[in-house]
Amino acid sequence: MIKKILIGLAGVIVVLILAGFLLPTATVVDKTVVINAPARYVFEELNDLKNWPRWSYWNSIDPDMKTTYSDPSLGTGAHYTWDGAHTGKGTLTITASEPDRWLACSVAFSESGAGIATHKLEPGPDGVTLISNFTYEHGMNVISRWMGFVFISREVSKAMDYEGTKLKEIAEAKPKFSVSITEVEVPAISYIGMAHTMNTTDQAVIGEQMIRLYGELMGALTKAKVEMTGPPFCFYPRLDETGMDLIASVPVPANAKLPAKYKVMQTTGGPAVKAIHQGDYNSLTSTHSQLNQYITWRKLEINGAPWEVYITDPEVEKDTAKWVTEVYYPVRK
Repeated sequence: MIKKILIGLAGVIVVLILAGFLLPTATVVDKTVVINAPARYVFEELNDLKNWPRWSYWNSIDPDMKTTYSDPSLGTGAHYTWDGAHTGKGTLTITASEPDRWLACSVAFSESGAGIATHKLEPGPDGVTLISNFTYEHGMNVISRWMGFVFISREVSKAMDYEGTKLKEIAEAKPKFSVSITEVEVPAISYIGMAHTMNTTDQAVIGEQMIRLYGELMGALTKAKVEMTGPPFCFYPRLDETGMDLIASVPVPANAKLPAKYKVMQTTGGPAVKAIHQGDYNSLTSTHSQLNQYITWRKLEINGAPWEVYITDPEVEKDTAKWVTEVYYPVRK
């Protein structure tokens, strides 16, 4: 009887081994979720590893997990190691990072091999579609193939469902803005400018004064045979309901030779928050307001006078709906 049992067990083991060779050589799990938010809101959660505990399934089942982050903790090359009672030990490394489009990670488990996770962001009419993939290669390891078939695919599928839901909740809870707002590094710019103070209640007067200021600046450049190095812009050291102080400016070469009245100066450059405004100038107030809301939300500090860059020349393009203006607020992070 014992001999028959042993022979039967041996037969089962042989069958399992042979069946194991028929199982896939890799466990592959794909998940897709539509998120009604800008791609950047999702990408910033993925790209900074210190944000992962906010939405990671593995952190939720192992809240006492010990985690050590690299410095910096975001972008290609960033990594963290973990050590948890339920999740074991391992290292996760961001191997590729393309802002607002793509992120890939290698996941090395101390006791059971490694996997690759990717997250692709595809813009759509309702925000962005997050397409996530996890691939775990088993090779010729039959036991690993069975683990993938019985356990890994089920747990990873559960984890990816949880994480997609959490990322959707987090991204969609962030404030919405009607203009495109990004955080950028701006270069130093050489320019000449003319300061003026005016009332903000009469748009017609503002338009007339701006035409006068830029007309004088352009005339000075023409007379000195100096060409602008970019579109005109305007600083606003003071901009409120009662009035504004402004400096109408045009960019010029750093070595430009002009009359003493038009001294060549230079901006400092550095971090700034940028909005792209499309339409006439009357609605620029809303864009400035949204930029201030964004700066408050991101806990940034305004570090100087904001400025507007007039990409579209109103004298050339008469359709105000096609006018493009970039608005910048210098910030201290």
